[in-house]
Amino acid sequence: MWSWQFNDANFNVRDGVHAVLIGECKMGLFLELENGQQAFASFGSLVPGTEVLCSVLKKSTEKLRVLVSIDAVFEKTVIF
Repeated sequence: MWSWQFNDANFNVRDGVHAVLIGECKMGLFLELENGQQAFASFGSLVPGTEVLCSVLKKSTEKLRVLVSIDAVFEKTVIF
């Protein structure tokens, strides 16, 4: 049976998502997900531009971004 959930551009909890690191603060990292949404992960020591695979922990609200956990780092950008 066909379902509308497969056409939804938003991610559900426990979905695996590709993302690119766009910024950081002392609490964690800011990511841009593959659908254009911004997300937050409490993780550290990565450089902007790094590609990661993450899992959605909590969907976004009007005030908060999507909360994700970083599962794997595909490409770590190195600055000399």
